[in-house]
Amino acid sequence: MNALTVSALSGPYLPFRRSMRIHQLVCKLGFQLAIVSLLVGCLLVQGKAQEAKLIRDTWGVPHLVSDDETAAMYAFGYAQAQDRLEDIYMAVRTGVGRMAEIQGPSALEQDYMMRLAHNDTLHTEYFKKAPEKVRRNLEAFTAGIRAYIAEHPQEAAAVAIDIEPWHPLAVGRAMILRWPLGTMRDDLGKAPVRPKPAAGSNQWAVSPKRSADKSAILLSDPHLTWEGLAVLYEARFHGGDLHMNGYYLIGSPMLAIGHNQRVGWALTTGGPDTSDVYEIKIRANPLPEYQYDGQWRPMRIEKFRIGLKDSEPIEKTALYTHLGPVISDPDFAKGIAYVGASPYLEQTGLYEQFDAMAHAKDVHEFNEALGRHQYNEQNVMSADVQGNISYVRNGATPIRPDGYDWTRPVDGTTSKTAWKGIHPQSDLVCLINPTKGYMQNCNISPANMIVDSPLTPDEYAPYVYNVTWDQNNPRGRRTIEMLESNRSVTMQDAMNVVLDIYDNLAPRWQAELREAYNLHGKKYQDNKTFVEALEGILAWDGNYTIDATASALFKYWRLKCGEKLNLEPLGQSKPLSETDRQEMLALLAQTIDEMTTKYGAWNVPWGQIHVVGRGGAYFPAPGADYSSGDKEANFSETLLDVRSTDLKEFPGVQVANSGSMAMILMFFDQEHGVRSFTCTPWGQSGHVESPHYVDQAAALYSNRTMKPTWWNIDELMQNTESTQTMQYTK
Repeated sequence: MNALTVSALSGPYLPFRRSMRIHQLVCKLGFQLAIVSLLVGCLLVQGKAQEAKLIRDTWGVPHLVSDDETAAMYAFGYAQAQDRLEDIYMAVRTGVGRMAEIQGPSALEQDYMMRLAHNDTLHTEYFKKAPEKVRRNLEAFTAGIRAYIAEHPQEAAAVAIDIEPWHPLAVGRAMILRWPLGTMRDDLGKAPVRPKPAAGSNQWAVSPKRSADKSAILLSDPHLTWEGLAVLYEARFHGGDLHMNGYYLIGSPMLAIGHNQRVGWALTTGGPDTSDVYEIKIRANPLPEYQYDGQWRPMRIEKFRIGLKDSEPIEKTALYTHLGPVISDPDFAKGIAYVGASPYLEQTGLYEQFDAMAHAKDVHEFNEALGRHQYNEQNVMSADVQGNISYVRNGATPIRPDGYDWTRPVDGTTSKTAWKGIHPQSDLVCLINPTKGYMQNCNISPANMIVDSPLTPDEYAPYVYNVTWDQNNPRGRRTIEMLESNRSVTMQDAMNVVLDIYDNLAPRWQAELREAYNLHGKKYQDNKTFVEALEGILAWDGNYTIDATASALFKYWRLKCGEKLNLEPLGQSKPLSETDRQEMLALLAQTIDEMTTKYGAWNVPWGQIHVVGRGGAYFPAPGADYSSGDKEANFSETLLDVRSTDLKEFPGVQVANSGSMAMILMFFDQEHGVRSFTCTPWGQSGHVESPHYVDQAAALYSNRTMKPTWWNIDELMQNTESTQTMQYTK
């Protein structure tokens, strides 16, 4: 039996009135007494009932506190549901392949792929035999979700689904499967079923030898969509001996990025090739068969019944071989089918690996846990309080026979192409404590992670390195520039890197514009508006601040240039043709006229037409991400990566909808432990009426600053908004 009570000494989940000193004192006193009550209660409790605190800080972020890990898990589930129940439902539906029930035919293929990968049945069977701790924690976490649902049965009822203890596993694996399933579709030469998570995130680490206070520093800054399965949930967890701080997949208690009391980790897209496609020979005899080593084998047939909104359920047939499932329509007329193969199609140990990672005491223990290979292919960086920094290009990577092109479908009729096992982590691209004292991987080649990187492709199998040696991007170049030039990185320096909004292509474009005007600008010299605009661009410092008055013109002019000009020379640091230089000036004049018509002036501040927010509340947004034409010449993305789309309510205004969305900057000190700072683009709550719906957009994201996580209990006591006391009965 589970029961929830609200502490009489603490306020409900209400706005924090920062101006009321008496409120602060009461909150502090309430928290102190609540902690005493918690400790005494744990001593007096009978049976298996355990107490937990759901403490929200002044940003609404939950801190789950209990002497018992399972009780804290219960409070964690309740907190997630309290903030984002609809997102939990949607994540679970995605994981178990039941989105078409509410979204209709557009979700059928996605649901089919989840069923094909057995993301439901695999976990129901695993959960029956799972280690006791796995069952205990997930039962408690989902019990917390259900407790909130019982109190609010009408909330998000249109998308509701019964929550089961194994669902967090399906949610986690659904996210992981996006990478190998996407690679399979790429190998087939087809677009992914759903767009793969945007291949853009930032991570970097600095060792004590290069930091001002001799701490190790680590950043994780994923650039994913701000809605859907990729949405992360921020929380602090103190349950028994398990301590976690950072961001979690919604609907799951597994820490995606963040830290415990001694070690932290960061992720970006990139990694070895972890999946393949085999071309096989098939026939109907009369049931489907496939040929392998000269023998015909029966295919396993499964049928899935997929619910469909406003319609009868659809029945889909799936075919399986010992290599894996058939992933595209089989062609029996030609006798050909394509089979997808990946170690991730059979794995169920994600939570066990997560638990080992969350209990790691240093980067070595963390990497040992990572070596279980339950995580999808990622660039994984870590740091610890001993001052170590580490990098692994992680992934469950098959050992493949030589002599085949594994980026395309490979002959699946012979055992000659069969995998020979899984590469141990020591075979992967790894680096610990680089001599430079820093490293970064913002979705780039390991060869470009640091100046004179030792991680060159000649040392690894091509499918292990799995990227061209020269792969780079504006974020990688800018991060290298900032870290390489600083041999004593302060806390503020680190934050400046995280929140940098400089366009490193600006000088190249400004120089080309200046030269074009000097050679061909005579016809514009008497046009006062043109000259003012040109001078504005040339004087701009390249930073997309919210009050910059040349950046909007600069962006829209460059977008036009990308459509009309041959920018390839500019991408190679060469001058444009004289014809294109003349056209460049004409396009600038055209852009000036269009902006004057649309906005009343060419020099509209960046933050006036580039905003962040939701639900009718919008705030100026710094940063940028756009491209047109040749990517080397005309792709700009700032480290604070802000991608945007048209805001329907306000024509001409762009609203941020993806990019930097779960930033966490961590400092690791042997004496003082871990200190961290975070920022999200909206707010903690998914409820429009909540004071934490867009408070971080207004106070943090718009102003390029981060909030302390108050990981230390003493700090939290000074910044508490509300406390809920819960009893969980196992």
